[in-house]
Amino acid sequence: MASPRPKNEKRRIMRYRETPLPPADDLAANVRWLRDREIVKNLYRRYAYGVDSIDFDLVRSVFHPDCVIDGTLEGGNLDDYLKGLEDAMDQWDATMHFVGNQYVEIDGERGFVESWVLGYHMEAPDSPIDHLVLALRYQDEVVRVGDDWKIIHRKTSKQWHTGPFPRPTIGPPSYPRPSRAKS
Repeated sequence: MASPRPKNEKRRIMRYRETPLPPADDLAANVRWLRDREIVKNLYRRYAYGVDSIDFDLVRSVFHPDCVIDGTLEGGNLDDYLKGLEDAMDQWDATMHFVGNQYVEIDGERGFVESWVLGYHMEAPDSPIDHLVLALRYQDEVVRVGDDWKIIHRKTSKQWHTGPFPRPTIGPPSYPRPSRAKS
C-alpha cells in the first residue's frame, strides 16, 4: 500500500523566487518590465477566452509552435494538445475558465509563469452527468518572440475537482448543444 501524500505537498513544489525590479530611476527599463509582464499575463486571458469561445486559432496563438504540454489528458505536442482540447470542449454545453493567482518571473528573453486556474464545465440542463469544476495549476516556460511572448512548455497539475473527471462516455448527447455550435 502506498504511503499517504504529506499534507499540502502540491503547494510545496511551487518555485517562487523574487525577480529583481529595475532601478526606480530607469524609466525605459521599468516600462519594459511592466510591458513584458502585461503581455505575458494577457496570454492567459487570450487562452481562456479562446477555449470558452471555441476559437482554437486564438488558443494556438498563445503557444510557440514547438510547445510541449505535460500533465494533461491530451498532452504532447501542440497539435495533439489542441485536437484533444477541442474534442474535450465539444462535450460540454458551456465552459468558463478563470485565471486567478499568477506569478511571473522574466529573465531577458525567457520567463516562467505559474497560474492557478478554475474551469467551470456545464452540462445541459437535462444531462444525467454532473457539472465539473476543475482547479488546475499551470507551470509555463515562456519565450520572447519579436515583440510578443509565447508559451513554449506547459506543465499542468490538477489540484482538485468536483464532478466527474474525466467525463464519462454515455454515447451521443440526447440533448442539443446550440451554445457550442461551431460556425
